[in-house]
Amino acid sequence: MQHRLTSVSLFFVALAMAACNNVERSEKYQTLLAERDSLYTEVVAAKGGFDEALNTINEIENALESVRAQENIIMMENQEGNTNRAVSEISAIQQTLQDNRNKINDLEQRLAEQGTKSKALNQTVSRLKKQLEEKDTFIKNLKDELQQSKAQIATLNEQVSDLSENINELNSNLDVMAVQNAAQQATIENQDAQLNTVWICIAPQQTLVEKGIVSKGGLFQASEISKQGFDKSQFMQGNKRDLSVIPLNTKKAKIMTNHPESSYQLVEGEEGSLSIDILDKDAFWSISNYLVVSIK
Repeated sequence: MQHRLTSVSLFFVALAMAACNNVERSEKYQTLLAERDSLYTEVVAAKGGFDEALNTINEIENALESVRAQENIIMMENQEGNTNRAVSEISAIQQTLQDNRNKINDLEQRLAEQGTKSKALNQTVSRLKKQLEEKDTFIKNLKDELQQSKAQIATLNEQVSDLSENINELNSNLDVMAVQNAAQQATIENQDAQLNTVWICIAPQQTLVEKGIVSKGGLFQASEISKQGFDKSQFMQGNKRDLSVIPLNTKKAKIMTNHPESSYQLVEGEEGSLSIDILDKDAFWSISNYLVVSIK
């Protein structure tokens, strides 16, 4: 009995194996296997493309963060007047933005070829494209502003240069004018000194006669100032504006030159020594700039 059961079991096992072999060899089964392998390949490829897309997105986001930091540096450099350096760095930023736009385009093309329909992934790509466009517009406007500032600075530098030349020319003219003014002032002072210079001779009568300053006179003719000219070396020079009192150092004196009597007075000082007090300077010297006094 047991032998019969064993034989039956073996029969069914053999039948099952034969059925399995027939299924594996069937066309439908082979088609399912091919579809399974194709799906697996697509899943693996899709996962690889998704990972690659994430890596590209991370690269672009890092680049945008670097651009933001660079923008702050450019703004500071512009405020500090480093316009040339700022413009050069903007060109580098524009190249970075272009490189990342190319990455976005490549990513979109790959996703389209792979048939990827991830909503989140597509939204992320769209967001990055928008950020790149906004940054590109901002950088272009910033570059235009910097170029305008650079042009304005160049204009200002040219104006400063022109002003410096004008200032140098003015300084040169001022130096010439200063020399001319000094010469004119010296001339004026010399003329003023000449106009206000007076000649004074105080001496005994005999000396005045001997020097030819006054005539000898006679019995019926008083001595008077010589009309033939005389030696000025016998006279002292003075400035009539500074002369208020002229000491004569004698007790007897006679003024030989003509001066309005109301413009002066003879004053007797200590021990009877005389001096001339000039009461009106302009009037005193109005007739002559010479003062001749005969003393005894």
